[in-house]
Amino acid sequence: MTDKPYIVYPKRPAGSPEMAVPGETLINEPGRVCFGVNDFLPGRCRALHGHYTWELVIVDGSSEGAGYIFFDERWWRVNPGAAVFVPPKYPHSWSSGNCKGFRMFYVYGSSKEEAGRIWHVPPDQGVCITPEEENNAPV
Repeated sequence: MTDKPYIVYPKRPAGSPEMAVPGETLINEPGRVCFGVNDFLPGRCRALHGHYTWELVIVDGSSEGAGYIFFDERWWRVNPGAAVFVPPKYPHSWSSGNCKGFRMFYVYGSSKEEAGRIWHVPPDQGVCITPEEENNAPV
């Protein structure tokens, strides 16, 4: 960990592959904490996974749309400005809406490498939220 404060600024990517979720790790302090950002463009998702540590996700208040998290067999709406705490190893998935994207800020209770990712389905087999699920997702 550094002995002085430091400032980092996230960048918005100009373009990305078809289903990629662009992201950037902004702070990675081994054994302490990791902080980063992901941009979920409309129609993008991250497959069902978990982490070896807790995760805190905040949907950027300036996001165009809500984020959607899948756990306990259903999708939940996470409006801009809201936060979600996910316990270690808890299976979850993320999706943007079908017409609007969102930006997430994430914090892991360790470094990115220590947090890791436990895939419950192959990363390229994520299932995005459907328009019907989007309309029915509780807050």
